[in-house]
Amino acid sequence: MPVSRPFPTTVSYCIALLLAVFPAARADDLKTDAIQRLSGSHDPQIPVALGRVYLRQTGIRAARARLARAGREAGLGRDWTPAHPRWTEAEGVLMSRVDDIVGRRLESGTWLQEAWGREADRMLNAEEADELAHHFATPAGREQRRVIELLIVGETVMASYTMTGRLDYGMPETRADYDRLQQVWWDHDPFGKRDFTGDAGAMRFVSRDPGIKYTKMLAIRGSATVIDHLEQLAGEIRSAVEAPAPEVDAAVAAARR
Repeated sequence: MPVSRPFPTTVSYCIALLLAVFPAARADDLKTDAIQRLSGSHDPQIPVALGRVYLRQTGIRAARARLARAGREAGLGRDWTPAHPRWTEAEGVLMSRVDDIVGRRLESGTWLQEAWGREADRMLNAEEADELAHHFATPAGREQRRVIELLIVGETVMASYTMTGRLDYGMPETRADYDRLQQVWWDHDPFGKRDFTGDAGAMRFVSRDPGIKYTKMLAIRGSATVIDHLEQLAGEIRSAVEAPAPEVDAAVAAARR
């Protein structure tokens, strides 16, 4: 016996009709619009907050490794530590480079929406993307999206960085960044009770495609794109910290006198 399928929403039905009538170029435009609306619905707050902690810690470790090495090469004594005024001055110079990269390449969150849009474009057709974009604009859909972003993507990425020792929850220099991450996390109410059984759209999302395959994509490729981007930025930060810095050289030279 064939399985009954819900009648598509009015907008999705119109898109299906337009795809059948208009040429391929118009069909591409309709899909692009649907993908942009879908990817634009995602909130990058959790990956951004997590990335801010990780990347600034990466920068601090890299800066201190460079300064410790420079101190050894210059023959500085045991008082050459982060408490030394000249060390503090030099570390501030290097961390300004780190904060510049974080500000330009992480904070806006557009990188996440663009990356998830590319993944969605490979997997969804225009009608499916439109259906998901409209669902995420409903109250139940918005809540399901937040659950996915927190408990599927956020938890996966957090576990990866925690279990591999790349996050140090006790580093005092990033305490404010960690507090911001915690605030974002609790704002998403991770332990809140959610009941979607009374909402037909929410039940359709969790019981069949395109909801199921999109959720699977975010769990696997969505998490991976976050990690890939953070690791790319971590590499850029390490390179920036190691780049020539006359101010650092001057601080080390001053510490010798």
